Amino acid sequence: MTLFDLAKKNIRHNFVHYFLYFASMIFSIMIYFTFLVLSKDPAVVARIDQSSKLSTAFSSSSVILLIFVAIFILYSNNFFTRKRKKEIGLYSLLGLRKKEIGRMLFYENFIMGLGALIVGILAGTLLSKIFVTILLNLINIDNIGGFAFSWGAVLQTSVVFIIITLFTSFSGYRIIYRTTLLDLFHSEAKREKSPKPSFILALLSVLLIGLGYLIAGQPLDSKGSLWAKLGFSVGALVILASVIIGTALFITFFLPYLLNKLRNNKRIFYKGSNIISTSQLTFRISSNAKTLIIISILSATTLSAIGTISSVYYQANNSANTSAPSSFEYAIPNNSETNKKILETAESDPDHPVEFKQKSNYYIVKAEGSRPDFVEYDINEGFPVISESDYNGLVKGQGNPENAVKLKENEAQMVLSVTYNEAAQKEMIGEKYTLASSDKPTIKIKSVVQNSPISTVAGLLVLPDSQVEQLAADSTIKAHGVESILIKYPKEAQALDKKMRSVIPKDTDFTSYTSTYQEIITVTGVLLFIGMFIGFVFLAATGSIIYFKQLTEAYNDIGTFDILKKIGLTRKDIRKILAKQLLVVFLIPLVIGIAHSSFALLGLSHMLELNLTLPVIISTGIYTLMYIIYYFVTLNSYTNIVFGKK
Repeated sequence: MTLFDLAKKNIRHNFVHYFLYFASMIFSIMIYFTFLVLSKDPAVVARIDQSSKLSTAFSSSSVILLIFVAIFILYSNNFFTRKRKKEIGLYSLLGLRKKEIGRMLFYENFIMGLGALIVGILAGTLLSKIFVTILLNLINIDNIGGFAFSWGAVLQTSVVFIIITLFTSFSGYRIIYRTTLLDLFHSEAKREKSPKPSFILALLSVLLIGLGYLIAGQPLDSKGSLWAKLGFSVGALVILASVIIGTALFITFFLPYLLNKLRNNKRIFYKGSNIISTSQLTFRISSNAKTLIIISILSATTLSAIGTISSVYYQANNSANTSAPSSFEYAIPNNSETNKKILETAESDPDHPVEFKQKSNYYIVKAEGSRPDFVEYDINEGFPVISESDYNGLVKGQGNPENAVKLKENEAQMVLSVTYNEAAQKEMIGEKYTLASSDKPTIKIKSVVQNSPISTVAGLLVLPDSQVEQLAADSTIKAHGVESILIKYPKEAQALDKKMRSVIPKDTDFTSYTSTYQEIITVTGVLLFIGMFIGFVFLAATGSIIYFKQLTEAYNDIGTFDILKKIGLTRKDIRKILAKQLLVVFLIPLVIGIAHSSFALLGLSHMLELNLTLPVIISTGIYTLMYIIYYFVTLNSYTNIVFGKK
């Protein structure tokens, strides 16, 4: 029998033991191949190529995904190899030379890598249809073809994973030649050293995390907040540094210190099986500290990224309404025939009938006074002034009657086109400006509101009709006409949008809700998909790392649990002990990740003034559900290892 035959026989007869490593390789290949297929799908490429930022995001994400998947495979291979060191030692005792053992391990790993490559590509081909469908639906495209497939993706995936497989195969030689026979038999007994619990470092961890939370929870625009005093960049660095260092100290010192206190509490320690579970839990957390720290930070980062992107996607409709309050808006051309043709085109689609249209005039009027901090132009160049009746007609027609205003003479309302904080708006109220018209009226700002009904005009000033009529009579003040049109179902009016663009002169200011919404939904949809895709990979990888780590502990603990079985503990008793220990191990990165991401998103909501509650709850709920599944799978596998299958 050749070494190649022996390798095949080992895989065939011990496939249950090989399955964990084999499954992790299949998963990694499937995910990477699916992402490559998506980046090469014609329907996706057509959208991505319209934006250099999206194309860059996809390319960067594929590199990040490749690095993470490679690390994941190397970690899985390390777990698998460590588990087989005793077997390698037995081969040496039977007379096989190190060179022959290395070749046999190379054949085994290469056969599994090749098999995983084939299965992973086939599975990725089947899943790519689902993922392409999800992505195209996210970016509001209904035209979905057949199965997405790319020979280029097959070739790239094959080359990448053959290189990774060769690297992991040759790493077997390094283990064989650098490890003595004694170390091969006793490698499983070696574990990470547990640091001694420290009250000072435990307290410092809580203070550092609390400092990060305190700064993140304060509004950036408040003069009294720490974040405002430090500045955005410095404040963000302080938050990151304090939270990351605090997390490392919290897991390494605070949790062992807390468990040590529980052990000293005799009423708790001697209750039921706590004497066993608490003692083992202290060691388990300490020996897995590095893994738990990395996974906690990765979980926080993943949840923050997914929560942010999903929140922006969720707010896409509001963003489009702010950027384009009317379905179509354009500066009225001087040629009346051209304007008539434009209006006829707008009314030509029976599927999208016109529900409202209004012609409005605004006047650029110079003024004297200090420049407001949040107006996007110098007031010495002029305020865009609109009449009260035109403004009220627009906001009511656009479905915002609550923004209508009633003004007295010399009163005015400032209307902003972008989002500003309430404190800045309040500072503007009561300000007085003298308009540079024939009668030079001094107007007083009565109120400041957001979301201008005319998208192309920033810092719109609303005045009573009588005063606007006087401004219109001044020959030195120029009037600008704007046509605002609202249609039914503007999100699906792509064909009508193209017709409107074909009849509107090229040098005319024109905004369209249809194209604005599609642009926002495309950018945020692609970013959301990439974030969810990579987040899912991170979740699966981190969950698998905990799974592998705990199974390593399980094989090491077989002797310990054999003793417990001999003194009378049943399978149910042992499962309860394991359930408590594993629950804490899985809860640590999950709870820390959710807590960190919650405060990070709280700081983001203060900056963007967005309500992130619903999308964050959904993304966090999905993340938690996946961790619960991993927990029960790990618990069942651990129980079967230490007690045997039923």
